[in-house]
Amino acid sequence: MTMQRLINSRWVWFLQGLPSVPRARALFLAKRHTMTTPRRCRTLWNQGRQVLEANVPGCFVECGVWRGGSAAVMGSVIRDSGQDRDLHLFDSFEGLPEPTEMDGVAAREYSGGMATGKLQSVNQCRAGEQEVRNFLLGSLGLDPNKVHFHGGWFENTIPADSPKLGRIALLRLDGDWYESTRVCLTHLYPLLSSGGIVILDDYFAWEGCKKATDEYRTQHQITAPLIRIDIDAGYWVKP
Repeated sequence: MTMQRLINSRWVWFLQGLPSVPRARALFLAKRHTMTTPRRCRTLWNQGRQVLEANVPGCFVECGVWRGGSAAVMGSVIRDSGQDRDLHLFDSFEGLPEPTEMDGVAAREYSGGMATGKLQSVNQCRAGEQEVRNFLLGSLGLDPNKVHFHGGWFENTIPADSPKLGRIALLRLDGDWYESTRVCLTHLYPLLSSGGIVILDDYFAWEGCKKATDEYRTQHQITAPLIRIDIDAGYWVKP
């Protein structure tokens, strides 16, 4: 095994989840199903524990699921706690849509020159719903009555389904683009309970995500510190 393969192995992820064995196991299982980092997954587990131990009311929500790695961490921490919480997963299950001019040059290049904002796949970050179901409900064994799939473009599903969610305790946003982030914050952040956590997986990675987040925070006078997790991600705790 080469050094690079060793560094990227699932066992290294397991070790980075210690000393908590349940957390280490969650990282081990998530590794092949996520594009995030061990630090982000470890932090996500800790954030889940934080809101559960503080009895922050509400469900867990993820927008941008890909192959289900982060959802696995969120579902595992709920199961490990023994609490009765729902996990709601929003994704097109077709990959990313086209970005817009608000997302900048890098997003246009990543999308093969497509940047009109059309709700059609640019064939990046694509994974099917059945693949995710098989992982979360089959391999991981999460309760199918507690994991809810909302398939479709955010602009269609989130305005329609958000009124049915109730309160949210943990909100993870991984939509990359300006419009995806904007619609998530507009409809879901008001549902986040006091003491709840919102995670922006792409805040430091994509221009559009940062722009939409900064605009929303300014518009709603949100002054809670935005804390950096790693090179790409950040979060804040709702007062």
